[in-house]
Amino acid sequence: MPCSGLKKTLQAENKNECFDNSHVAKEHGKRFSFNNKTNKSICRVKVDNCLITGSEKKCDFFFKIEKPIKYYLVELKGVKVDDGIEQIISTYENVNSKIKALPQDYTGVIVSSSVPKATNLRFRRLQDKCLREKKLKILKTHIEHVEPI
Repeated sequence: MPCSGLKKTLQAENKNECFDNSHVAKEHGKRFSFNNKTNKSICRVKVDNCLITGSEKKCDFFFKIEKPIKYYLVELKGVKVDDGIEQIISTYENVNSKIKALPQDYTGVIVSSSVPKATNLRFRRLQDKCLREKKLKILKTHIEHVEPI
């Protein structure tokens, strides 16, 4: 089970309620899921107010996919897409301080209910900056995202 090793790595053995094997994250009409045709092992972690309970910025969900190992940081967002980037970066820094994986093993995904045109350019600039400075790729989709694995 991929969650048991991840719990230990994240020093979260006492937070069983934050971990499960679901391939779906949904909240307030937004949905992220995996198209898991190859039946890979998945561990889903509820981050916001579960794995991380403090006041720092954090995304909603974190996924670990096995063989090859990949990590997904998922923020299900209303309209403040820029905040979603900050939440993903903050969570990435928090969990990767324990996991110690390469940035290219991570993908950040923001699933937004509304993407105003005015934020598109700003989002692209923040996205480019994140890729340049942190080597972290962040994607943005509208309402639903299905990730093939």
